[in-house]
Amino acid sequence: MRDLDGVVAQASIFAEVLVVDDGSDDGTVDAAAALAETYPNLHLRIFVRDAIRLSFGGLVRFGMAHSTGRYCAIVSGDGTDPVALLPEMLRRLRAGATMVVCSRYIREEDRRRVGRRYRIYQQLYRTTARVLLGQDVTDSTYGFRAFDRQYIQAVGTSSNRFSIFPEMTFKVLESGGTIEYLSGAPQPVGVGGSEKFKLPNEVLGYAAVLGRAGFHRAGLRRWF
Repeated sequence: MRDLDGVVAQASIFAEVLVVDDGSDDGTVDAAAALAETYPNLHLRIFVRDAIRLSFGGLVRFGMAHSTGRYCAIVSGDGTDPVALLPEMLRRLRAGATMVVCSRYIREEDRRRVGRRYRIYQQLYRTTARVLLGQDVTDSTYGFRAFDRQYIQAVGTSSNRFSIFPEMTFKVLESGGTIEYLSGAPQPVGVGGSEKFKLPNEVLGYAAVLGRAGFHRAGLRRWF
C-alpha cells in the first residue's frame, strides 16, 4: 500500500481504493481500516460482502459495480504487482485504449520470472488464442490491468475464478475494443503474501473462455 500511495501522490492521481472482504477470517477489515487512516490520499472504501458462494470473479464484479470512476485497475492485495505502471496505464486509457494490461512476456527478464510450467502453458495458450482469434494476445491472464469500467460492464463478465481476466481480454477484442500492453512482472511468489492462484484449478476455466471466444468469432455461438 505504501508503494501505491507513493505512485498516486507523485502522479497527482485522484484515486479511490476499494477493499472487498468476502467472508474472510484473517482480519482483512481491521487491517484495511488501519490502512485507511495511514493513507488518506488513497480514499480507501471498505466493503464487507456476505456471499453464499465465494467467488473471485464475483469480487471483481462487485468492486466494479461500486466504483465511482470511469477507469478501474485490478491490483493484487499481496503487493506483488508493479504499481509504478499505473500512471502510464491511465495515460493510455485517457488516450483511447479500452484496456491496458501488464504483460510478462514482452521482455526476456520478465518472462524468466514466471514459473517454467506456467510459462510453457501460457505459450500454448497464446498460440491457441492466435489461431482461434486471428491476432496476437500478448498476455491475457495477468490480473494487473486497467480498463474502461463502463465498457467492461457493458460487455459483461460471468467467470467466477481467475478466468475472468482472459474473459475480459477476449471480449474487449471481439467487441472491437483496443488493448495495449506494458512490460512488467510481479514480484516472486511469497514476497508480498500468500499466492492463491493455482494453475490446475484454472486450466478448465481458461480453456472454456478461450473456446467461447473462438465460437463467437466463428459465428457459431454468441458470447455477449
